[in-house]
Amino acid sequence: MDPAIPSSDLLKRYLNNQCSEHERTLVDAWYQNLKIDSGETFSASDEEVLYERIQLQISDSENYQKPKILPFRQLWYYAAAAVVGLGIFFTYVTQQKTRKFLAETNAIDSSLISFRNNEKRIIRYNLPDHSIVWLQPGAFITHPHSFASKITREINFQGEAFFDVTRDARHPFIIHCGKLKTEVLGTSFNVKANENESSYKVSVITGSVAVSKQNPDHKTETVVLKPKQQAVFEKITNRMTVDVSQDNEMIDENWQSVSLVFDETPMNEVADRLQNTFRIKIEFANPAIKKCRLKVDFNNQKLPEILGMIETLLGTTYEIDGEKVVLKGEGCN
Repeated sequence: MDPAIPSSDLLKRYLNNQCSEHERTLVDAWYQNLKIDSGETFSASDEEVLYERIQLQISDSENYQKPKILPFRQLWYYAAAAVVGLGIFFTYVTQQKTRKFLAETNAIDSSLISFRNNEKRIIRYNLPDHSIVWLQPGAFITHPHSFASKITREINFQGEAFFDVTRDARHPFIIHCGKLKTEVLGTSFNVKANENESSYKVSVITGSVAVSKQNPDHKTETVVLKPKQQAVFEKITNRMTVDVSQDNEMIDENWQSVSLVFDETPMNEVADRLQNTFRIKIEFANPAIKKCRLKVDFNNQKLPEILGMIETLLGTTYEIDGEKVVLKGEGCN
């Protein structure tokens, strides 16, 4: 007997690490039952087959009327009843596929897992304690298989990412970026620690963070950051300063969760609203994408989740190119 189809609400709570172990087991069982063939690519055609397969299972089990599907890479109309849950699950499936082909077990210490985001997009990564890391392109993270037997939750990190750490006062969360150490109990913050840049930056969105470094005299210097504060560590001079900068305010806006409603809205207008909301620049690789219309409700979602949903609805893809997001695809007539 096939596992029951999880509801849209359950899928969303699964991705937000808010479901019980029993509910998590149900979702995992359903995913395994999909019998999606493994491969070393995850192409646009695979996405279409997967999307239609999920639609069919939901239609069969919950007696939904199957929505009319227009040609792929055009907007699917009248799918509002199921599309939010499908989009969220699609993000989950993409994440699992990406992890399968990109995650590498450290050859020296089998207790560690290493993962690098080799895609030109933001990837959501779940840690063993259910903390969430939104990895920018090129970001690299190493962590234990489990934190269960650890006094502290320690990871090594390079690149840039937004961290949403699960609160656990008895097990501090510690990030090592070269000579810089960031310690939290449970909060959200952005870390920018690129090896090819002269400085590392830690910017706090919520809660508080203790950032420390080792001085030449082997004494530890620590600063405690509050929301909207940023620590800047200069690698060459070994100097650390704290400021409240415009960059930190932009990070706050980039990672806020928002609710937006689009009702047959042209994509050029959708892009304008996203640019104003998240302070990012959005470009269209194909002008025909501007002709597509979007009908969807985004409820308390971050920018990467919104971009992922747009991909599902329009058959587009997105890439991060420096400080801008580029939407690619065939567009609409």
